[in-house]
Amino acid sequence: KRECNVFQPMLQATGRALPTGRRGFSTAIVGAGFSGLIAALHLKRRGIEDFTIFESEERIGGTWQKNTYPGVACDTPAPAYSIQGVPTNWSGERPSGAEIRQHLEDTAINHDLMRHIRFNTDVEQARWNEDTKQWDVSTLEKTQKSSEKIQFNSLVSAVGQLNVPKVPRYDGLSNFKGDLFHTAEWDHGVSLEGKHVGMIGAGPSALQVAPYIAENAKELKLIQRTVPYVVSQFYEEWSKERQELHRKDPSKVEDIRKAQFDEMEEMYPVMFIGDANTRLAEDIKSAMRAALPPSLHARAIPDYPLGTKRMGFSPKLLTADGTETNVYFETLKRPNVELVRDSISEIEGTGVRLASDGGFLELDALIMATGFHSTKFVQPLEVIGGQGQTLNEAWNGVPRGFYGMMMPQFPNFYMIYGPGTNLGQNTVIYNIESSSNYIAQCVEFLEQGRCAKVEISEKAMDEYYSEYRTELSKTAWAVEGVDSWYKTQQGVVVNQSPYSVVEYARRTATVNENDLVLS
Repeated sequence: KRECNVFQPMLQATGRALPTGRRGFSTAIVGAGFSGLIAALHLKRRGIEDFTIFESEERIGGTWQKNTYPGVACDTPAPAYSIQGVPTNWSGERPSGAEIRQHLEDTAINHDLMRHIRFNTDVEQARWNEDTKQWDVSTLEKTQKSSEKIQFNSLVSAVGQLNVPKVPRYDGLSNFKGDLFHTAEWDHGVSLEGKHVGMIGAGPSALQVAPYIAENAKELKLIQRTVPYVVSQFYEEWSKERQELHRKDPSKVEDIRKAQFDEMEEMYPVMFIGDANTRLAEDIKSAMRAALPPSLHARAIPDYPLGTKRMGFSPKLLTADGTETNVYFETLKRPNVELVRDSISEIEGTGVRLASDGGFLELDALIMATGFHSTKFVQPLEVIGGQGQTLNEAWNGVPRGFYGMMMPQFPNFYMIYGPGTNLGQNTVIYNIESSSNYIAQCVEFLEQGRCAKVEISEKAMDEYYSEYRTELSKTAWAVEGVDSWYKTQQGVVVNQSPYSVVEYARRTATVNENDLVLS
């Protein structure tokens, strides 16, 4: 570790990216979803105003801007899915995706972040310049098709893990003649009325949009290779009077948020293979058997350890006889819905050929609820570090980072919601806040003139990563033989954190300078 003072002319912080030339101790943030806005808020809280947020879309929102399919919502109750210290005015515990996106925009407006944002701008490449001790950031403004190269002292990737839709390479996919689109690229110009619709996938988007499709289409075939554990979740809707009470007294929502946090954090031990995991799995499967008819049990109830794949949640309902069920289960019971437990061998012009027996499903529309390229972190941004190596080359197929934030040989580069920071028991917003707090401290080293480069040391990275993999091996996510979006194609878990939210916050609350190389 070496400390030094770097004397560079400090430009007045304008919050607007300059087209060329050197700047003050400036920071580029890529992405204007939850991660990007939280990163910006933490910089502002430390008095750092010279930052620019690059957003590829025309509006704020991240995944909530991209996903507009019917029924899109957040499974996590809204008070817990909120930024600490930022007032909210949720309509209830399960707001729509549009309401969440609007909340993010309101947050940006109320906290003076809009002037920092460049919309419709892709960051295509960032290359570390050792001579200037800055990142050369290449951008493309999409409306004017204009390219720029801008210098920044620090670079923060806030693109998230669920930003690039994934469509499996099915044989014959391009031959399909009907309507074809991904849930994250929902075609609102397509009517499903009277159509035979197939949907591939069993994740949250599939569970949320299936009821809409079933209500509008003539027939819905849900094609699922594996099925999720599905929990019936009660979400409270709030009256106008209660919303007004929350607006006048934000502490009311804060109390709810704290209670929900504690309740979710109590689930942490369940993420590890053991008695707690087994007991809860049996409880959930028992509830599923009670809510579903026997004809669906073999097809709809999972046969793998709980937590290995992402759990599903659906709004709780009660049947006429008082049986607990949910919106998704009631959709499965509809006469025009069939759950097809199978893989796909080929897609043809008019439908889908199944793998097990060669059966054919004739379809007018095919919807991909197949998730995202979740293990390809920072995509589509290309990051080239101090040794001329890209981040992907340094990872060599296994994305990683010091508590998901930093990599050796990539000075002043940080990731939010990076490798090893996703959760199974709680909302990831808390980890995003912890990461942002840590990163803001690192950026502050430059602002204080203490150094020009902040890097994580090889020693700190190796020690962390060794412990990380050891702890991760004890979890349900690491169970072999079950695919999930947490794993690479080689079956290595790279998304999940084996630490509780409280423990992750404790470890990242204050930067330990012994972990860093300051120069």
